[in-house]
Parts: sequence; C-alpha cells; structure tokens
Amino acid sequence: MLSKGMTERKKPELLAPAGNPLALRAAVENGADAVYLGGKMFGARAFAENFTEEDLASALSYAHGRGVRIYVTVNTLVDNREFGELTDYLFFLYREGVDALIVQDVGVAGYIRAVLPDFRLHGSTQMTVHNAAGARFLAEAGFQRVILARETTYSDLQEIRKHSSLELEVFVHGALCICYSGQCLFSSMIGGRSGNRGRCAQPCRLPYSLVDEKGRELSDSVPGEHLLSPRDLLLLRELPDLCRVGVAALKIEGRMKRPEYVATVVRIYREALDRAWEDPEHYTASDREVRELSQIFNRGFTTGYFYGNPGRGLIGYTRPNNRGLYLGRVVKKGHRHAVLQNRLPLRTGDGIEFWTGSGRHGLTVQGMTVKDREVEEAPPGSDVQITVPFHVSPGDRVFKTHDRVLIEKARESFTGPSRRRTPITLRAVARIGEPFYLVGWDADGCRAESRGNICGEKARKHELTPEILRAQLDRLGNTPFQLKKLECELEPGVMLPLSEINAVRRSLTAALEEKHLQKYRRRLPQDLTKREEGYWSGLQARARDVQKVIRRPSLAVAVSDLPSLQAAAAGGADIIYFGGYSLKGRAPWTDEALRRGIEDCLGRGVQPYLIIPRIWQEREGDRVLRMLEEALLLSVAGVLVGDLGGCYLALKKDLSVVTDFSVPVFNDSAIFSLLEAGVSRATLSPELNREQLMRLTYRGSEVLELPVHGAIPLMISEHCVTGAVTGEGGRCMRICSQNRCYLKDRCGYLFPVVQDERCRMTIYNARELCLIEHLAEIIEEGYDHLRLELRYSQAREVKEITSIYRSAVDAVVSGCWSRERARHAWEKLSVISPLGLTRGHYLRGVLRAEERKEGALNG
Repeated sequence: MLSKGMTERKKPELLAPAGNPLALRAAVENGADAVYLGGKMFGARAFAENFTEEDLASALSYAHGRGVRIYVTVNTLVDNREFGELTDYLFFLYREGVDALIVQDVGVAGYIRAVLPDFRLHGSTQMTVHNAAGARFLAEAGFQRVILARETTYSDLQEIRKHSSLELEVFVHGALCICYSGQCLFSSMIGGRSGNRGRCAQPCRLPYSLVDEKGRELSDSVPGEHLLSPRDLLLLRELPDLCRVGVAALKIEGRMKRPEYVATVVRIYREALDRAWEDPEHYTASDREVRELSQIFNRGFTTGYFYGNPGRGLIGYTRPNNRGLYLGRVVKKGHRHAVLQNRLPLRTGDGIEFWTGSGRHGLTVQGMTVKDREVEEAPPGSDVQITVPFHVSPGDRVFKTHDRVLIEKARESFTGPSRRRTPITLRAVARIGEPFYLVGWDADGCRAESRGNICGEKARKHELTPEILRAQLDRLGNTPFQLKKLECELEPGVMLPLSEINAVRRSLTAALEEKHLQKYRRRLPQDLTKREEGYWSGLQARARDVQKVIRRPSLAVAVSDLPSLQAAAAGGADIIYFGGYSLKGRAPWTDEALRRGIEDCLGRGVQPYLIIPRIWQEREGDRVLRMLEEALLLSVAGVLVGDLGGCYLALKKDLSVVTDFSVPVFNDSAIFSLLEAGVSRATLSPELNREQLMRLTYRGSEVLELPVHGAIPLMISEHCVTGAVTGEGGRCMRICSQNRCYLKDRCGYLFPVVQDERCRMTIYNARELCLIEHLAEIIEEGYDHLRLELRYSQAREVKEITSIYRSAVDAVVSGCWSRERARHAWEKLSVISPLGLTRGHYLRGVLRAEERKEGALNG
C-alpha cells in the first residue's frame, strides 16, 4: 500500500552512473531505470574512460532494448571555437535517440533549444540551482528537469517542489563536493585544470592547515589534515521521505568508479527503493545493505545537508579516499606475521590495510591460520594469523578494503547472458504446406513478424507440439527479450525442422529489437540548416544592436562595506556593487548603511547597484525578495545577481540585471541567451584567456563586464572550516569575527577564508588577479566595463587600487599609457595587495579535457 498522497506521484527513477561500457551493463543488470554517461567530449568527468560514438550507439541499443533511459552529459562550458564540433556531436546524439542531455552552459542550452527544440534538457548540478526561482528560470528556458545542488535540505526540497513544476533530481549516494558545484575555481586557478571544463584535480582532497594572520595553527583539534574532504553521501534510510516529496529521480554519483561499485550500489538502492515505495511506513535499511555499501567504497558516510548543516560531521579529516570497514586490531606480532582479532568475516582473496605508525600498508590475504589450522575463511571473533611483509605493532588498526565475495557477486551480475529482459508475447502458426509464421509484440506495442523458407510437412515420426515449440522459441539468451506468453496454432501432424524454427525466431527477435529501437531514433529536422543559420544570424544581429562608440571606459568596483564603498567612490569608480550580504568582521549592511551608500554614490555621479547573494536557499527567499524591493524603492541603477534564481526574480521586477561571474559566461551563445532573457550586462568568466576574449562577438558593446583585478573566490560552501575546526563541543568560537584566517597548503600558500553573516564560507585565491599590464589591449579590443573585485579588500586598499586603475584607464584613453607606466602600476599594486598578484588565466587559459590525460587525484 502506498501512503496517502503517494498514489498521485510517480515512483522516482533510479539513476545510475556509467564511466565505461562495462559499468553501463552493471547499472542496467542491477536495476537502474536510467543511466547517465559521457562521451569523449564536453563531459564533466574527463578522467573517466567514457564512451566513443560507437560505444554510445551500442549502449543505447543495449539499454533501450531493456527499457532503460540514457542521459548524456554535455555539462562543461564550451568555447566559441568548439561549437562546430559540439554541433556535430549533438546531431549524432539526437539521431541515435539519447533520452536527454545534461547541460551546464546556458549558451549550449540556448543553442539546443533553437535548433533541436524537442531534445530533452536536464539542468546540471553545475548550474548551481538551489531554489525554486532557479528552477523556474530553467523551466522558462526550455528545461524539463533540474539536478539540484547537493546542499539543498529536505525542508527546502519540499518548498521547491511546491513552487516549481520542473522535475527535480537529487543525489542520494556517492562523493560530495565541499563547494557548491559549478562555483569552484580552485583546481582551475591553481593548476589550469578547470572543473567547469571537466578536468577537476580535486585539490579539496589534499591536506591543509588553518592558520591565523600570524601563522598560528588553528586546526589542532581535528584528527587529520584533510579539512576540505567531505565524507560520502548516504541517503538509503531517507528514501521514504524522498518518495513522499515527489522527486523525479534519485541519482547515484560515480562515473569514475569501477563496474563492481556501480553494480553493488545500484542493486542495493534498487531493492531499497522498491521497498520504500511499496511500504514507506515500515521501511528500514538493513545493516547488511549499509555494510555492503561501506565495503564497496566509503570515505565515511554522512547524510550531507539533508537535515541541515552537519558541521564537523561532514568532513573525513583523516583520509580522502576509500577507508573500507574496520576489521580489528593487531593483538600479536611475530617474525613476518601478525595475529589480529577480526570483527568481520575474513577470507582468502580479501584486501586488508594496516594503519601503522609509519603509514598505511595494504595486502591481499593469500593464506591464514586459525588455531594453527589453515583456513579459507575466518568467522568474526577469530584470532587470525596472516603473513605480513612489513612492520606492524600490537594495537595497530586493520581495515578490510576489498571483499572478494562481494566483488564476485557484483561481477556475476553483469557478466554472461543478460538477465534483464523485456517480456514479449509470441504467436506461432505452423501448417502443412505453408511456411512457418511467427509474430511477436511487447507491452509498449512494438510488433514484428517473420516467415520461414521451408513449408511444414506431414510428420512421419515426430510432429511439432506446443512443448517442443516453446523449448525452441524460449531460447532468447542473446536477445533483450524473455518469453512471457506463447500462442500456438499448430495443424495436427505438422513437422518443421528445428533449425527452421530457430532461424525464424532469430529473424523475428532481430526485427522486433529494431522496431523497438526505432521508437527512440530520430531524424534531424528538414529545416535544420535554416534553424542553425537563423540562430547565428540572430546572435550577430543582437551583437550589432548593442555595439557602441567607444567612450570613457567604466570602472565597476564590488565592495563589502560602507567605508569601502566611500573609498571606491573617492578613488574614481563609475559603478559600485554593494550590499546583499555582510562579511564577518565588517560593518553590516543596515538599511541606514544602504541609504548612505546610495546617497554617496549619487552625490559623486556613481551608479549604485545592489548585490543579490549568489547563494540563497529557498528558506531565504523572503530576504531576497526584500532586497529586490529595496532596490526598487531606493532607485538604484540595478542589481548584480549571482545565480539563476536571483536573475529570475530580478527580471520579473523589471530591474536592470548584471549577472556576476558566478553565472558562467564563456561564449557568445551564453551572452545571447542571457540578453534574450532580459539581462542588461553579463560578467565574463575569469577562466577566459586573452585569445578567447578577443574572439567574442559581443566585445565592443555595453553588455560585457570583465574582471581585471581583485581576490577571486575559489569556493563558496555551506561548510565553515573555521567554525568546524576551532569549535568546542559543537559551539562555534567566532574566530572569523576577530582574526583573518587562511588555509595553508603543502607549498605554504595561504588562501583567505571569509564567512558572511549566515556563516557561508568563501575561500579566495592565494594571489589577487591583476591585469593592469594588459589594460591597453583590453580597452582597445572593446572591453570598457572593467571590474575591480574588491569585496575581500579593506577600505584603504580599495581607494588605492581604484585610484591606480582610474588613472591607468584615463591614461590609456588619452594615449599617455606606456609599458613603463604599466610596470610601475604593477609594482604599486603588488605593495598594496596583501596576497600578491597573478595574471590569472589571461595568458594561460584553462586546458581542454583532451589536451592532457593525467588522472584526477583520488579518482
């Protein structure tokens, strides 16, 4: 029985990952309703094996033949030069019948909507949608589903469901990111390997320490150095709640994982989801299920943000990769052997790891003895002696990292003949003097028929019976079908060679499979060329509409408090972004401070813009609406919005909207899409390099803003490192309000850590962006809305930096700028900026997925 209200909802889809064809088979054979995977291009997991076009075609045939949907990830930011390659790839995916595309880039989405409007779109979690307004933005942009941010709580999920008609997809198992997905520039800025381009190197899994501005260690109270490494998500116990709320899909993370992992996790969640749907009131997750999930891979488990912020409980401080299951401790050591008392079954072929004083050492159990007798398996509670080729000590902990039986069970599920079949009905007609005739159909209405080449004869000894016929027709091992029902019309005494029956069966199943697959395959629209040309000509026309004569470039400055606003205005800013949220240790943005800020701006001829936070959960929606109302009442020039939800609400109120760089703009199509949505100006991605910037069609217009200086945020997170590692008994010591804090990496670089008034954490780059040396060519190429990102800077620094850039911009326009003046300005800025300077990606850019093949950390 379904609980009240559940009868009106559809059972959630179980969505599984596949990083290669064998993992796809593992997902399908263990009960996935849908599988998401990536091709060799444009996917956010470039280090997975992924699928060639040939692999994709085979995967679609295999999955669709078994009623399983395939979603392909096209969820990276795309460069202008790549759109030709992307177009060919999209056309291939469309023809082959991919069920949906998972997309991050708003430009890619806009192009698909214009050219292939019936291609189903799912908004990637990389789009950072975490509120109902963001979901409504995507719905109006033509999306059918959104993959919500992992930080969405259950209560917020319920509210989003009430206020959005878009299908909701949520993660239920696997790796977590410490940062909101789509907002991380850590790997990009420190190594050129961008998560937005599919090449994240996972610097969050590396060791760090937290220090204050004097270099004093603040993270001694936690057991390890991996301060940014989250545990893995486990929502197996929460399945009834997820069913009740009406989510469309439950997603398992793991495209980098091996097929055995996929098989095990999908099997357990399939069985659990079926139980939760059928009887949610009495559902429980068994200890066996949790133990097997832990054994196959875990960094420690957490429910993430499902019940709210877990604080320190989110992080696995001691280890950033698989830790297995605790097996026991060494109780005795000898010469090249150790005795341990096991808490779990132990078998030969299992993998174990000793945590010793000199590090962690693993081995595969080749043999063991219990009570001086060689055994293949030792039950829990045994004193097991094992040969150990390294030094161990009594008391050392031992973990079981590989369970041979569990792995063998997983492999059996996806090797050999497929066990997942589509039921079919067959009707067979055999008459003397007529060819054998066979017709078949499935529950979806696919129908095919086949006739043999040999006529039935009068039997001399063995006439054809229904039993003999069924035995032959039931031989469907290499097909995606299973015989559900057989209808026979056999003339008495008729005989047919078994080889003829088998040949007709093979012909029928091949035809039926082709008919089934034809339901998914598509033909490209006849007017496709016209659609493409229309899209690009519309983009070019819009670019011409917003072109303008170069005037005095505008200097836009983003600040964090009223003194900094006043400093920016005094330094020569034309536009100032302020308000929205307050940083710990800074004066808050009260109503009075906002009014004074606006008055100061208007008194100096500066355009005031209010900042709408880039992260605001559904429970904070009223606060954001009040901010927008204040923007209207205070008659500001517009708002700077950092997420699609804020963009949606601001546009509905007819405010002038500037999107921040947290809404990534990487290509002309993204600019076009935002302009078509009503945006006035878009801030370009800090991951664009000089060459890419010079190829943007919209340069030379008033609709682009380019960050040229400042501390660039690398991460924004609901997890507060400072509070987690310095708190006592779960209480935050509010050190962030008293001291500047930094994450210190192994090379000694210091990354500033800042909290806002809601304790959201922002981690800034260890060097400030500075493009003062390249200012002349930037302005000459038509970029005349220049951003100084000074939210991290103090008021004194804000005034000095703004003044230097004001003088530099004016010198460029008047023709007085020189290489020597640029070098002198760099030197002055390097003294002012406490973090030191970097040119960011302006000269180097980020790498494409196929340009380097080394793997990600802790893959």
